[in-house]
Amino acid sequence: MKHLGIITSAVVGAIALLGAGTTANAASYTQRSNAISQYSSGSLRTVNNKATGFVKVSGKNYSFGSGLSNTIKGVSGNQKWTLKTKYALPNTHNAKNSTKYDMTNPQSAAYDGGHYLYVAYQPHYTAGMKNKGFVARFDLNKLGGMSLEKQQTLLDSKKGSSAVKIGGIFTTGHGQSLAYNKKSKSLYMWRDMTLGETRNSTLQRISTSSLTPNKAITFHMSNHGANVPGGHDLTFDHSGNAYYWTVSGSQVKVYKGKIGAKSVHFRLTNQLFARRPGTHEQAMGYNGHNGRLYLVADDSITSFPAKKLNGHGSLKSSDFKYTKFNSHREFESLNFDNGGHGLLLSNRTPEILRSTTAY
Repeated sequence: MKHLGIITSAVVGAIALLGAGTTANAASYTQRSNAISQYSSGSLRTVNNKATGFVKVSGKNYSFGSGLSNTIKGVSGNQKWTLKTKYALPNTHNAKNSTKYDMTNPQSAAYDGGHYLYVAYQPHYTAGMKNKGFVARFDLNKLGGMSLEKQQTLLDSKKGSSAVKIGGIFTTGHGQSLAYNKKSKSLYMWRDMTLGETRNSTLQRISTSSLTPNKAITFHMSNHGANVPGGHDLTFDHSGNAYYWTVSGSQVKVYKGKIGAKSVHFRLTNQLFARRPGTHEQAMGYNGHNGRLYLVADDSITSFPAKKLNGHGSLKSSDFKYTKFNSHREFESLNFDNGGHGLLLSNRTPEILRSTTAY
């Protein structure tokens, strides 16, 4: 990016890989310049996304799936959704006989558009593991030839399975932002250590082979002196633009930007959404089949055309599509296959549900 000052630092530490005696070095960069375009409140307009309802979730009373095969249907909204279990992910507390690799708490998933699905995990236990987790890579071609029961028990034994590769433990933060950039063929995620505002943010690139970070960019975002928080979710469109969303009061803010080789730049898009979709901002997704961005909260999916964020924005109330569900499940992430079918990651127990309709 033009006129961005960069400090390059040496590699900090080494990251151990599960089942391997090698290490991977993560190059670290610190960006001196402000990573966000300046804006004034007067330049923003509020869009009444009246189709979007609010789903209140306590976070303490999530439901479990009823078995290996589940169906989640929309109960209201202006778009119909039905999702059915496609992959039953492993549900073991000690993958490959190691208690460090608890796979019962996936936080996000990223699909590469081919045959790999990447899932970020944050183990439930916290002893020496706060804000740490790992990434697993699933070969969907191999999973697709197995029964749901076999998929779920793949890693119950020491020998593991060639259908799944597990990376080493590293600092993930909350872990709910793993995303795949199809243009650069790269995985990225925020290293979000706190849910509150911080001066500095870090985006890290995750190697698709070692499944551990091979680059980290630390930067600050401030608007006229006020800190702007980084994200806890992330997605990319097929042109390589990065997006994340936050909530300010009851309004939704959407940020758009680019992640470069050594620098980052975002802007707050000029439209505030009047209605937030739910208690917890769980994820963001992009569907290349219809060019829409998706905001995911528990039991809630809202979408709108990505191109209408360009410039000063041109979104109208009629551009928003919304679905409320009544599953009481935790919605962790939403990806789309090349045909436009949604791939929802849900927790308790971990699974990928595929939409019966292409969008």
